[in-house]
Amino acid sequence: MASMRVVALVVIGLGCTSGAVGRGRVVRGAHRPAFHSPRLGTTDLAPGRRSVALLLNARGPARAHIVARAPSDDERRVDGNDEEGPQSFIDSVVEFLRDFIPTLAVCLVIRFFLVEPRYIPSLSMFPAFEVGDQLAVEKVSKRFAPMARDEVVVFKPPPAFFELSGKPQDNDALIKRIVAIAGDTVEVRNGELYVNGEQVDEPFIAERPEYTMPRFTVPEGCVFVLGDNRNHSFDSHYWGPLPEENIIGKAVLKYWPPWRLALVSTAPKGQ
Repeated sequence: MASMRVVALVVIGLGCTSGAVGRGRVVRGAHRPAFHSPRLGTTDLAPGRRSVALLLNARGPARAHIVARAPSDDERRVDGNDEEGPQSFIDSVVEFLRDFIPTLAVCLVIRFFLVEPRYIPSLSMFPAFEVGDQLAVEKVSKRFAPMARDEVVVFKPPPAFFELSGKPQDNDALIKRIVAIAGDTVEVRNGELYVNGEQVDEPFIAERPEYTMPRFTVPEGCVFVLGDNRNHSFDSHYWGPLPEENIIGKAVLKYWPPWRLALVSTAPKGQ
């Protein structure tokens, strides 16, 4: 009799593994013989899990009853069965705005106060820049550091630019190189640039200037700017000094096209 009970336990145990437990219902496996004995009663297999009633009876028909309870919410989440309803349109919009607005705010802060992109539309700064080059213009250092010679700056043209060019005033910006700062004297003669009476070495220009400019003292609050392509640039030697307040920022990085990636160069200090 003991051996028969052991065999029955093994058979019933195998039968339990063939069923699947869903949301509070019982899916039984194939009908399997078992024996009933009132002395064993119900045995808990594990706390909080299934209970198997093993009714072993040598005389009666063999039958195994599997009792299952509904799984908890935690168990449904673990099993991946915790399904949520479809997200409403308003919820989708709110979620999108929650992610989009902070991102947009950060981009605007960077664009208007830190760095902005610019592209080159002409050859007035050739060979440093070619048409279509894109560069980063930083807008922070101008608030804390004075302008320096040889720095490349992006700026809004002064009124004299529009008067001489005949162009309507708009939001366009120009890019040139600072050759003299407030208090400096600047002149061009014999194809050379002179600042404070000394000839300036300019390895970055396209060609020597073919014009002459008499000595001029840069007023306070202004700088004097020229294009690297000296003979093809509408700059300070035409329309005069540039007010520093018109400067948008300093060109620091040429990033497009990728094969022209480079920092914006300046001449050695003291030149």
